[in-house]
Amino acid sequence: MPVRFPFPWSDPLLARLRAHLAEEPFSRDAAHDLGHILRVAQLALRLAEEEGADPEICVAAALLHDLVYRPKNHPESPQTAQMAADLMPRWCRDTVGLEGRAEAIAAAVASHSWSGGGTPSSLEAAVVQDADRLEALGAIGIARVFATGASFGAGLWHPEDPWGEGRDLDDKAWSLDHFEKKLLKLAADMKTPAGQRLAGGRQRAMAAYLKALRTELAPIPDSQ
Repeated sequence: MPVRFPFPWSDPLLARLRAHLAEEPFSRDAAHDLGHILRVAQLALRLAEEEGADPEICVAAALLHDLVYRPKNHPESPQTAQMAADLMPRWCRDTVGLEGRAEAIAAAVASHSWSGGGTPSSLEAAVVQDADRLEALGAIGIARVFATGASFGAGLWHPEDPWGEGRDLDDKAWSLDHFEKKLLKLAADMKTPAGQRLAGGRQRAMAAYLKALRTELAPIPDSQ
């Protein structure tokens, strides 16, 4: 069943978004595809309802937050949130029901990105940032980090020092390094109480995975 949102503009906007994704110059990795966008929008709606934020601004911004895509190892990757925000006046002008919301939606889009270093300036922007970061945690987050790494040729983990105990972490070379460099820091930086609560459970799932992985990667004891 297709994902639906309870706003008169959502189906036309999704149709435009699907057409836009089909015509992009860069092929998206599996962690930043339409499925990711829809899940972030669903999380944004849930958080908006719990926090009393404007759900239409939150969902519209979540649907458009990754409107501009560059691979994570592309030099423009840290600028994509602002690049997408710059497109919001046109996208909102051309979407019946969003014409007067462009400024608020653009602000939420601009500040969502970790690599872009944005700071939310409204409750709606905080909701969208939390929703996007929740997607990087838990079981889905584990799948996404390895999908992203594979898209630009990163290995799963360093074969001799997987936990970076004697080397500098490099998540462009080894996907496992991304947990320590970014993912394990996200829960503590959630901006809304609802985001903090949901992040806690996803953080525990991620910690359990890393504990199991550490056990499996441990050297086999010498039998002699």
